[in-house]
Order: sequence, then structure tokens, then C-alpha cells
Amino acid sequence: MTFRDAGPAHPEPASPDESPAGMKPGAGLMKRRRLLASAAVVLTAITGVTAAHAATAAVSDSTLKQPDATATSFDAAFWHRQERLVDLRGWTEDLPGLKTSGYVTSINNEPVDGSVVLVWHGPPDPVQRQIIDEARRRHIPISVQQRKHSMADLERAANQIFAIESGTGEFHNFKISGAASFSIDFDGVTVMGEYIHPPAEGIAAADAALTRALTARTGVAVTIEHGEIVPA
Repeated sequence: MTFRDAGPAHPEPASPDESPAGMKPGAGLMKRRRLLASAAVVLTAITGVTAAHAATAAVSDSTLKQPDATATSFDAAFWHRQERLVDLRGWTEDLPGLKTSGYVTSINNEPVDGSVVLVWHGPPDPVQRQIIDEARRRHIPISVQQRKHSMADLERAANQIFAIESGTGEFHNFKISGAASFSIDFDGVTVMGEYIHPPAEGIAAADAALTRALTARTGVAVTIEHGEIVPA
């Protein structure tokens, strides 16, 4: 998923080269931890009522730790797979035309089988073909996961959502603490926060109404998670 620290009232455009601040999920956020462990994420956290800056980063760090002298053969194989995947990701992010292609992100599965999931929006194009061909040349298994929304759509929607102050507009009874513009199992923006007052219609009905309102405002699918992002 994708989160951002609170910043000025007008969020800055996301940069795919920035790294998110370290965050710790609040209680009950097991789903978030699972996604953070397996997806490329962009983290946006809010403290107080100000809007947040955009930031995009992969879970896989480009700075690799080296195995120690006591590493087992399993450990060595893991590090070898990770190094190969990070190298491919670096090659991909330097590819001419990437930002105007349908590329959303890529998910490295090094703990599993050393494969890559290429997350894509729109039809295949020459850039996608180059990435697939390069992965195969390096003997890295690769598959494509199709998405309805581009990363630009998701970041635009997140900016629109963060322009709404808690206690106003669609958030008249909701305090937002964070949002994720990418999730491995949801094609849209995930909004995190809590209701200011217990909704008379119940949490489920209030979530459904808030989801519809935010989706209508942004043109992007939105889902609600309850909890709080706690800065490290």
C-alpha cells in the first residue's frame, strides 16, 4: 500500500524515487502488515488536520544487506534471488518511456520463488514487452496483474481525499489518519481512520455510504479501514 506524512495544505506530486517514512500499524491492522510484507507501497500518514505529501517506494530495498558468514545454503539462495530481483527493478525503473506506459509497480516475491508480478494498467505495450523479455533473459519468472486504475489515477484520488479536512465534507464524521494508493488485493485507494462519533446507522452502513461518496468524488474505487497510523 501507499502512505504519506502530513505536509502543507497542497500535496506535492508523488515522486517514484522517494522512500516512505517508517511507519508502524496500529492495533488490528493485520491486513496492512500482510500487504506491506508483499507489495510495493506508498505510505501516506496524517498527523492533525493537514494534508500529506506523496511518496512512492518499493518494499524491496535497493540497498541489499549481505548474508553473514554463518548463512546457510537456503539463506544464500534467498539473497541471490533478492539481488537478482532488485537488479531487475532498477533496470525497469530506468527504462525510457516507463512513466508514460501502463506500468504501475512490480512486486518481488523473493521469499517465495524469486518471481516478479508486473502490475499494469491498460493494454500491453512495447515497454511491457521489454520488461517481460528482460526478466526472461535473466531467467526470472514474471507474470502480469492487470489493474483498472493507473498509479497517476490513484495518486490523484489520494490527493483529492487528503484535501478534505476531517470533520468537513465527506469526512464530516470521520477523522482520517492515512490512506494507501496501492494494495496487492484492492484496485483503488484504501482510507484509514475512525468515526468522530458512533454513526447512528452503524459502522457498516456508514462505511458503505462514505465509500460511495469518495468514489463518486474521485472516480476511483475507495475502501475504508479502521485504525490509526502511528509514526515510528
